[in-house]
Amino acid sequence: MTTTEGDAPAGEVPLPEVPKSESVEGTVEETAEETAEGTVAEPVEVEEPDPLPVETSTSKPMDDAEIARKLESGDRDDRVAARRARIAARLKAKREAEDPSLIEPEPEPEPTAEETQVRDSKRRLARLKALGFEDVTDIKAVAVARETHRRGVRDDRKVERRNCIEQERAETMQRDGEVAGGWEKLRGIKVAHDLNAAIQAQKALCDQIVASKNALIAEMTEELDKEDEEFERNIRRQEEEVDETLKRMNSQYNELSAAYMSEFDEIERVFLEERSAALKANMEELDALFQRRDAAEVKYMEDVAATADAYRKELEKHEADDAEEYTMLKIRLETDIANLQRHLADMKSTYLLNAEKLEYNYRVLVERDHENAGTLQIQRRKIAKLRETLMKVKDKFHAMDKKFSDENVRLTDDHRRVTEQFKELEIKFRNFQASDRKKFQEVWAMKEEEIARKVKRALDADRILHEQHLGMVWHPPSEDVFKHPEQLALDETRRKRAAAAKAARASSGEQGGTVGMEEDEDVDVEEEDNPFEQRIANPAYENYLATLVDVFYFLVDPKTQRAVSAAEAAVAEGTGASDEERFTTAAAVSRLQAESVLKAMGVTDASSFDGLANALTVDGVDPVMHAGGGGDVAEIMLPSVDLVSAATKFAAAENLAKSGNSGGDGERLQPFGDDAPATRKTKEQLDTEFWERMSNAVGEKNFRVWRQLERSMERYREMLMKRRDSLRDAESLREQNDELRGLLNQYLSSSVNDELVVPPAAYL
Repeated sequence: MTTTEGDAPAGEVPLPEVPKSESVEGTVEETAEETAEGTVAEPVEVEEPDPLPVETSTSKPMDDAEIARKLESGDRDDRVAARRARIAARLKAKREAEDPSLIEPEPEPEPTAEETQVRDSKRRLARLKALGFEDVTDIKAVAVARETHRRGVRDDRKVERRNCIEQERAETMQRDGEVAGGWEKLRGIKVAHDLNAAIQAQKALCDQIVASKNALIAEMTEELDKEDEEFERNIRRQEEEVDETLKRMNSQYNELSAAYMSEFDEIERVFLEERSAALKANMEELDALFQRRDAAEVKYMEDVAATADAYRKELEKHEADDAEEYTMLKIRLETDIANLQRHLADMKSTYLLNAEKLEYNYRVLVERDHENAGTLQIQRRKIAKLRETLMKVKDKFHAMDKKFSDENVRLTDDHRRVTEQFKELEIKFRNFQASDRKKFQEVWAMKEEEIARKVKRALDADRILHEQHLGMVWHPPSEDVFKHPEQLALDETRRKRAAAAKAARASSGEQGGTVGMEEDEDVDVEEEDNPFEQRIANPAYENYLATLVDVFYFLVDPKTQRAVSAAEAAVAEGTGASDEERFTTAAAVSRLQAESVLKAMGVTDASSFDGLANALTVDGVDPVMHAGGGGDVAEIMLPSVDLVSAATKFAAAENLAKSGNSGGDGERLQPFGDDAPATRKTKEQLDTEFWERMSNAVGEKNFRVWRQLERSMERYREMLMKRRDSLRDAESLREQNDELRGLLNQYLSSSVNDELVVPPAAYL
């Protein structure tokens, strides 16, 4: 809809005129846009544009779709109106962006007849449903109120019954107390008549208690019967209410169905009327559009005919120009077709081969699929069977778990009992161990003498065999065979100390004579009379023991600590004490503390002292040889942080060695792995080595000589036996020969031979 300045509607306010240059530029831009879109544009006349009106709420503005449709229309007025509407929309948007107060709220659209009818129908149906819902729920509200009242009465009765039971319980407890007291009195009555009377009184009290209980039971039974009757009445009443509710629901359903149908009919009537009006308006608009389209088609046909004539002439020209080119192209394309046909034949053969391969693969896959299906069924059955087995195993596990739990409780009690018995047995074992040790020592002495005699006899036999039978020089075994294990360990320590002293003298450049060496040996013998005390008093171990006391001071027993404190206090109080006395006291205190620490670690002899020194020193250095060479043992000790762990491992190995583990091998004496310190040999191991030395006094080499001599003597004996048998056989044959010779002479000299035609003598 377009307006001019002269005939502007009353409700519109004319806008200021747009400058002529702006209008021309806008028109030229629109024309350029239409030309770029490929539409044949009509000549545009440059004229003075009418003032653009401001559309109010009474005029309906164009939307974007309508503007686009009119811009493409063949009517010039529609295109001008669309351009003006678009310009007006742009100006309006620009003004509203500058001044937001100019933005007018969009008017609410007036409801159509269909919307009004639908809204009224919904309102009437909602009111009808509310009335029906209220009618149906009245029964439920009454039932809920009645049930609430019934539950309140039931709770009151329950409280009364509970109070009655509590009262009865209190009275029963009181009467039970009286009955119990009566039984105590009955025990004190000695007269039979009085006892009978008291028993009858007790019986009467018991009858009263039973009667009270029976009365309470009867009352509860009667209350239960009333509850059952009340329940049956409520069930019948609920059935009636449910029937009434269903009846009302059916009635409301029918009413709502009828109301919905009537409202649907009314809504359908309104929609049909609106549809008829819309169809009529659309038909009028379609007729106008068809007329406009017919005119455009006539014009288009004329343009098409002119264009076709021009194209025909140009096509004839192109046909004449492209004839030769077409011939050459045809030859080339025919050649390409031949090549492609040959390639097609090759591809067909390849396709057939691939098809056969795919068919074979398909059959193989089908067979595999059947096999997999069978395997799948087998696996499913197996899974089902395994699940059943799992359930059985779970049930069995729960049963066994319960069984073992009970058994664990029983075994715990048995363990506690056995532990107590073990403690008692341990005390007995210690007593028996002491007596067994004494018996063992006695048996040891006896068997040692006996085995020494036997070993000496074996050595004498070995000497005789070597010297008399074999004519060889006999070398006697070492004297260490007959030495006691402790004496042997003492000799080994002496040798180490002598070797260390010799190495120290050699390193210091001192060359001692034979006399000096003999003196050293005499000194060693004197020192080894008490080797443990000598090691503690040795200056080479002084710093070593001081370090042990510093690190393991917590092992010093309280008695020693009190003695040390008393000695230090006495030295501190004696202001006139000399330096020699203080030094002597300090040395005694240090030795006392060192002995206490060593005793706590289980070190009570020279061998265990050397084992501890080996455990607390670096690998590859012998502390005994180091001390014998004049060195300080503290110099080769492990770092302080490693002393505790090393001492712990040594103590564990020492306890294991003292526990009597004599039947095991060497590996069992090292429970801490390869990095554990080397443990000293236990008494049992030394004893075992002693008996092994005694049993191997002759030596394996001599035993091999004995076995070889025995085999030679056996062969010589066998040869003599064969010779004896041969002589006996020869003697037997000689006797048989003599007997045969005698018989033959007897047969030849017999008188019977004269009667024979040919006597036997003729053949001889």
